[in-house]
Amino acid sequence: MPAVQLFATCLGDLAFPEAVADAEALLRGAGFEVEFPSRQVCCGQPAFNSGHHAAAHRVARTFVKAFSRSAPVVVPSGSCATMASHYLPELTGSQPYEVWELSAFLVDAGYRPLPRNEGRRLIYHDSCHMLRELHISEQPRRLLRASGAELVPLDRPDLCCGFGGTFSVRQPEISVAMADDKLAGAAGVRADALVSADPGCLMHLRGRAARVGEAVPLVHLATALARGVGSESRPGEPS
Repeated sequence: MPAVQLFATCLGDLAFPEAVADAEALLRGAGFEVEFPSRQVCCGQPAFNSGHHAAAHRVARTFVKAFSRSAPVVVPSGSCATMASHYLPELTGSQPYEVWELSAFLVDAGYRPLPRNEGRRLIYHDSCHMLRELHISEQPRRLLRASGAELVPLDRPDLCCGFGGTFSVRQPEISVAMADDKLAGAAGVRADALVSADPGCLMHLRGRAARVGEAVPLVHLATALARGVGSESRPGEPS
């Protein structure tokens, strides 16, 4: 059985542990042995994107110490997959890793999810890093359709949600306005949930949705595929 290494990411570990468990379940369902390096911490992206490259280097070295090059590194986050594949090797002076965003890896492996979303109308939100740096857009949509979902398009699915890492801290008014635009667009169509493959986008939109009080449910792609939108199953368990 071929092996993969699963990188949880900071937000996956702290805010979306169920999505990490669901990503593991999907990879095992696709026929892979999943290794979870216990020394993994962070890829250094927050400091790197803020221009603090010395601090980012110190943090990114933990990734180098934790992961090997003996198996692909699969990441349930577009932004962290971008950092680990595009910027971390040069930042740390190390050889590149084989890094995959989760949906791209599953599609490449020929995985077909179970029909857990039959009858569901779902919106898919493209995160900026996945769309503009990894050029991944069709793969998550293909998986959602294969799970039985009807995808409902937004007028501008390419618009940023306003998170942008530390941008949401440095420019909170603009960030909130962008989140409101995204949530308003989602509310304007009849859908059961908005799905995204990036924990940062989901955390930002969930936080804003809690303030405005009305919003479509927000679900990580791994959870939507592994358990189905609206499932009451526990993380990683079949429904």
